[in-house]
Formats: sequence, structure tokens, C-alpha cells
Amino acid sequence: MDMDWSRLTHAYGSAADLPEFFESVGDPESADWAWEELWSSLYHQGTVYPASFAALPALTDIAAGRRPGHHRHAIALAGAIVAQEEQLHERGYVRAHYAAQLDELRASTLHRLTADAFEADDHTCLYPLECLLAFEGERTWSNRLLPASHDVECPSCSQSLEIDVHGDVSGTRRRDPQRRIIRLNHRGPTLTGVAPVAPAELPPLASRLHGMAVAAGQPVAADHLTRLFGRTTCPDCAEDFSVAEQIERYFLRPGTES
Repeated sequence: MDMDWSRLTHAYGSAADLPEFFESVGDPESADWAWEELWSSLYHQGTVYPASFAALPALTDIAAGRRPGHHRHAIALAGAIVAQEEQLHERGYVRAHYAAQLDELRASTLHRLTADAFEADDHTCLYPLECLLAFEGERTWSNRLLPASHDVECPSCSQSLEIDVHGDVSGTRRRDPQRRIIRLNHRGPTLTGVAPVAPAELPPLASRLHGMAVAAGQPVAADHLTRLFGRTTCPDCAEDFSVAEQIERYFLRPGTES
């Protein structure tokens, strides 16, 4: 890695230790340790650093098989970094500086989705799908495909809402916009459900992702996408609305951080 890493920083200061970590990911005896160090240094609790983006060429080489290391880990870390581009840079920075790497990472991710066998029928394939979207420059869904709770506002009455998208238990509740701490299992009951949309009625992006999940033998993930892009009802005014449209609107509003 012909770069003066000491001039860059990561979560723990100087990035001079990164070459050691990248060398160690190719050693079966130290790979787990090295990947943990890379994740912690380059994507510490969701935060990225100057060295994070400088590491994209090395991660691309691993993902493409040009240097030793687990390609899935390389794709996942690169995708996580790219999805947080706007923490440090203007939108489009990564494409402007690492276009070749993004194209190759996208190709490697597509290959994984079509050639690799997933170990379980769960939500596993949603991780590479998020990475694929990050490499393609999709802003909202590159880290919002997994089962989670999403803050939104009702498009009719502007009530603050929280939508849980967790399979059959998906539902919508009122949200306290002033809350600071959520205690486990003390969020309050969901008041309205989330209705899945038929696969044939999914919008283009969701239809593409759904098709990839089905082709990868991941019907659980595919079913999840029909709820994430499904519909729910405001518990206050009974307005029916698209879950995904309100997630995207809330995320893209001025002042909202990714």
C-alpha cells in the first residue's frame, strides 16, 4: 500500500497502523482480529474518518480477489463507509475520487448476490443490497433496508410517528419528538399495522431489490421489502400513506443527518 498513512487519521488517531491490519486480514489466524480493528478504526460506531475513504482502494482489491482477505467483509466495510459520505464530504465526493473502485465494488457485490449461497433464509442478503445501493449512489436506502424502527411524520396531520418494520409484528405508534432515551420494550404499543404491498405493485427500486432477494433464495428478506415499501395508517387522523415515502421524506428534510 504505497501511501503515507501517518498523514491520515482514523478513530484512534494516526492511521499508520492500517497497513498491518490489511496485511493481517489475509492470515487465517489473525483475520478476525484484523477485521475487527479495521471496522473499529474506519467505521467507529457509524462514524467515518479521512482514512476511511483512503482505504477504499485496498478494500476494493480484497473484494475483487487481488489481495488476500474475505471479500464479504471488504464489501460490507466499503459499503458502510460510502453510505456515510456526507459526514465529511459533499455528496459526490466518493464518485469523483474513487469512481473506478465504486464500479468494481458494485460488480463484486452483484457477483456475490448471484453466485454466493447464503447460509440461512433470513435478512442476510439485505446487507449486500444496502452496499450495492451505496456504491450506486442511492442516498436513502443504502443503510435503511434492514428491519428497524423509523421516525416519520404523518403527511396529513404532521403527527410524529415511529414505524416498526419487523415482519409480522410491523406497526406504527405515536412518537414523542422530545424523547431522549428509549428503554427496551417500553416504546408503547403499536396502534396501527403495516400492510405489505404486492410484489407486482412495488416501485421500481423496491421491485429490483425484491427480485434480487428472490433470486438469491431469500424469501424472508423479499417479504420484508414488501412491508418496508408497504402502507400504514396514522393512529391520529387515520391517513393512509406509504411507509417508504415518509421514511425518505423524513430523512431528506433539511438538517437531517444520515
